[in-house]
Amino acid sequence: MIHNRIALFRTERGLSRKDLAERAHVNPQTIGFLERGSYSPSVELALRLAEVFGVGVDALFSLEPFPSLAQQLGASTAATGTAVTSNVTHLDEIKTTGPQKRRTGQ
Repeated sequence: MIHNRIALFRTERGLSRKDLAERAHVNPQTIGFLERGSYSPSVELALRLAEVFGVGVDALFSLEPFPSLAQQLGASTAATGTAVTSNVTHLDEIKTTGPQKRRTGQ
């Protein structure tokens, strides 16, 4: 099965299925079938859709399911949390040892 993000890109850009179908030169029903995963696109159609959205084919289609938005946000939050913790630790070290005195060559 081929997984896709067509609906995500389409709604993000404010396009109806009919609008997208016109730009990709297909029937609006084809867009619906693609979005539901009932139909796998030809290479030509995949390239046309990627061109309409201005992204690579791999941004639209995958053999593996795309991570959910919640998973992506969780990973982003975890990475941000680690950076924040590291910065707080560094600030605590500065408070404990005091600021480093700047050396001058004079």
